Amino acid sequence: MAVYWVNYDLNKSGQDYTKLIDYLKSHPKWAKPLKSSVFVKSSLTVGALRDEIKKYIDTNDDVVVVKVDGQSWATYGLSDTLNEWLKDNL
Repeated sequence: MAVYWVNYDLNKSGQDYTKLIDYLKSHPKWAKPLKSSVFVKSSLTVGALRDEIKKYIDTNDDVVVVKVDGQSWATYGLSDTLNEWLKDNL
């Protein structure tokens, strides 16, 4: 399984993120480091994950899905729990 970093902007004012976040949290492992980003561990390809995400957003929304190799990363201000997740999964 690969880890992907999903970043999103739901561009319509007052839009509900619940269904999108619930979908992202349905993956075997996930972490939410920032307001509009989630790391997910998935057996899907990057394109397949993007296509699944499109089911939960509008056509005017934006999404970026990046496969993370974990070779180099740094954080600031994140919880110890999140940093441990990154150490364990990247």
